[in-house]
Amino acid sequence: MKIKFLGTSAGWPLPRLGCNCEICKSTDPKDRRTRTQILINESILLDAGPDTYHHLTGDSSPKAQNDRSVDPTKIEAILVSHAHLDHIEGFWDLTHIYNAYKPIPVYIVQSVLNDVRKFIGIHGQNLKTHVVKPNQPFEINHAKVEYFPVIHGKTPAFGIKVKDGPILAYIPDFNKILPSSQKIIRDCHVLIIDGSSLSKIGQTKGHISINDGIQIAKNLRAKNVYFVHIGHKTGTHKFLEEYLRQNAGPSFHIAFDTLELVV
Repeated sequence: MKIKFLGTSAGWPLPRLGCNCEICKSTDPKDRRTRTQILINESILLDAGPDTYHHLTGDSSPKAQNDRSVDPTKIEAILVSHAHLDHIEGFWDLTHIYNAYKPIPVYIVQSVLNDVRKFIGIHGQNLKTHVVKPNQPFEINHAKVEYFPVIHGKTPAFGIKVKDGPILAYIPDFNKILPSSQKIIRDCHVLIIDGSSLSKIGQTKGHISINDGIQIAKNLRAKNVYFVHIGHKTGTHKFLEEYLRQNAGPSFHIAFDTLELVV
């Protein structure tokens, strides 16, 4: 399984406009973050935030990092965790991918689709919507995929499990994982999890902190953990990596834009 982190920030990118905090003044390319989005096997797109266009063209690639761009004509499926704008605004651009040979399937839970339609349409010459049910696996090529419900305030939200040999669990926004959902992803090989704040400081409604995530990941017995949806009051990438080394262990990491994994 190939995993590419196209974006890793929370609802607003880093650096923030007009801000002079330590993170926003950092010259480390790993502290320049766009909205969270993941690409699996070069063909399965997890979430479709407002930076989607730049992720698929490489226009926002930070210097000294790997190229962010991918071939948009290779995208064979789009999955959506929930309908907050930082996860869906990119559908406007995805409706127009030229030289695509067939419409791209959008696999989505009905409650999320209902909310998406309040903000933006997901129809067009390149998209075809398929409503799927939570906790009912379906296949995309050789991968088995499943949505599982999580709590994210009052917004219908889901984690996404992808099994293609190894098991990946993607949960960018949540404040609670139901016990029934924990069983689905226990012992996963890669857990991609909400890192909106480091502790209670800066923690917003509907999200966990990195400290919460450490304990959750250990309870799930996840083999490798990568925090995404990194918020403004967390710390620099270098600081957070050292914090995890000291407080979580070698299997815990802070993801950064353009990071690529093969598991």
